Amino acid sequence: MIRRIFSSDSRYLVVVLAPIILLLALFIYYPAVNTFQTSLTNRNLRIRNQKPKVVGVNNYVKLLEDAEFWEVTGRSFRVVALTLPLEMVVAFGIAMLLNQRFPGRGVMRTLTILPWMLPGVANGFLWGWLLNGEYGALNGFLYQLGIISEYQYWLRDPEHQIFWVCVVQTWTRYAFPTIIVLAGLQSIPEDLFDAARVDGANAIHRVRYITLPLLLPSFGIALVVEFIAAFQIFDVVWTLTAGGSAGGAMNPFTKTLMLYNYELVFRDLRVGLGAALSYIILAMSLAVGLIFVWRVYNQGVQEQ
Repeated sequence: MIRRIFSSDSRYLVVVLAPIILLLALFIYYPAVNTFQTSLTNRNLRIRNQKPKVVGVNNYVKLLEDAEFWEVTGRSFRVVALTLPLEMVVAFGIAMLLNQRFPGRGVMRTLTILPWMLPGVANGFLWGWLLNGEYGALNGFLYQLGIISEYQYWLRDPEHQIFWVCVVQTWTRYAFPTIIVLAGLQSIPEDLFDAARVDGANAIHRVRYITLPLLLPSFGIALVVEFIAAFQIFDVVWTLTAGGSAGGAMNPFTKTLMLYNYELVFRDLRVGLGAALSYIILAMSLAVGLIFVWRVYNQGVQEQ
């Protein structure tokens, strides 16, 4: 009887899991392995009728010795350094508001995730229209309020371009950390706040000594996901700051790692070098993600 049940359960698991494993292997693991193999070759689609040769780690060494690689890497980390704090502050503030009881709270929670539901390309084009120096809505709004006396070209200065990229990325992505933080807020027992009030703790003290420490695991999860999203940013940069039209030159002031990878693979057709760069980006993302998990998430779990 036991053997029959075990056999039945095993068949059920095989039937259910086999298609999932097959799809994962076909669409995730096989492309990953194939890309790694390609990164060890000198494959270049511009060179026809020539079989790619295995060059080992030469592509990785070439990238690490390239000044442009370090320039775009530094710019990518700069985008991360500007975007993550802004996202976390916005997400925490909105989550605190949505955690309160007020009429229409469900509707407001739904509206909060709308920017996240839109594709990054749509958000990039939307903000490109808002920031247009000739007919942009932001100029019109500020001009009507008397804040500016003439229309401004917000995206003309390279420094401003990076700033606005971070603003649009925050607008596009803030909903996810908001949901994570809001879930963390709802898991905090109300008795802790009641006891703190009895002991004379004001609102600032309750946030500092109760809310923030207990939200560290939530912040850890949000930071890992949002770091990867900001570090691998592509669509917002491409649409907002004219990353490059078909055959046109890319904007050098906002070229990040993913745009550099796109340039190597789809414009220069150096597929082997681009595959190596993709694995370097993956390694950097995993390294920083593990640091966030180790320092923020685990610290929050230990304090709980």
